[in-house]
Amino acid sequence: MNEKKLEIVKKVYELYRQFGIRSVTMDDVVRELGISKKTLYQHFKDKTDMVLAVMEYDFETKKEEYIKCFGAQLNAVEELINYSILQLKIIMDHKPTLIYDLKKYYPAVFDHFNKLKRENMYNGLLMNLKRGKKEGLYRSDLNVELIARLNLVRVEGMLNSKIFKPEEIRSHEFFKELIKYHAYGIVSEKGRKVLELNIDKLK
Repeated sequence: MNEKKLEIVKKVYELYRQFGIRSVTMDDVVRELGISKKTLYQHFKDKTDMVLAVMEYDFETKKEEYIKCFGAQLNAVEELINYSILQLKIIMDHKPTLIYDLKKYYPAVFDHFNKLKRENMYNGLLMNLKRGKKEGLYRSDLNVELIARLNLVRVEGMLNSKIFKPEEIRSHEFFKELIKYHAYGIVSEKGRKVLELNIDKLK
């Protein structure tokens, strides 16, 4: 993605986050960004193409954050805490209108990036779980593939649930209890000591 296109994508991303996708027309983009239609259509053939580019930017930005999180020189428990803090940040930043519009009006784009996000999350957690077992910080009898998949269901179910109100899901207390529920279920005795030294980072 060239520099000019990236600049447009970043600004359109903020418009979509603020107003949703459906209500932001190509004319709105031209007006808000102060560019000509010719310039806009040099970079995007239509609105679907623009939505695809914006969601690619969103995905790649979050992917970089996950890579940093899992690439840090930390033990598996510390890494899990960092990952959890990142998850909280992403959930707090969740824009229901944008996701609703994407799912309803651009289902192919939604399905494509949802699949990539699932794979990213699964692979990152699987790597962490395997590492935790190797370090002796997680239970030796842990079924890592199953736990990684269960975590996907847990996160997706939480975001789509009618049981919890959006403000509950975004609360630090809710999230801390959720992480404790997961973490204390997978750590060994050795891992529990490391977890208890780091759990307050979730405040």
